[in-house]
Amino acid sequence: MKLTKLYLKIISKEPYNDMNVFFSGFESSDEIPLISRRHRLKLLQKSMESDKISDFLIGFSFFLMNSIKALSTTQEDNDTLFAVSFPDFDLLAEEGVLMPHIFVYPGADSTDFAAKIKAKQKYESSRELNVVKKHFARCNLGTIFDFYESRFHDSASGEDIIRIYALPKKLERKEGAP
Repeated sequence: MKLTKLYLKIISKEPYNDMNVFFSGFESSDEIPLISRRHRLKLLQKSMESDKISDFLIGFSFFLMNSIKALSTTQEDNDTLFAVSFPDFDLLAEEGVLMPHIFVYPGADSTDFAAKIKAKQKYESSRELNVVKKHFARCNLGTIFDFYESRFHDSASGEDIIRIYALPKKLERKEGAP
């Protein structure tokens, strides 16, 4: 698969084609999918199996997260929480593909959000959380993220609403280091 083809068929049609989308002054949280239309997956499906597509997309989300971090230029950007999220597991059930989103939570409230999802964690891992962790581990990224699950029952739809968040671990600075 050629990267130019990946760019032309997928990336050029997604909002993150302009990286400024991550610094658009969000008022609340937002999730930007790596691929927003299922028909755009066809390029990847021609080249690899579903498990490999999930691995590829997780690796690509890590690349985007590093790019966002490098482009963060203001203190306000530094207060923003950027993570990888998985808000929908229908594609996994139907086609065996995990679709990562770049999760953006702006400002100082992002610390409260992270603390809230950490506090609500259960000790047992769900099937969805285990699948996400497995793919991160296959990409050698499992040790640099913390994983959290948000799950609640929506009485209107009669379904469980599940979100998995992969938050980059904070690296401890050594004394005297910049």
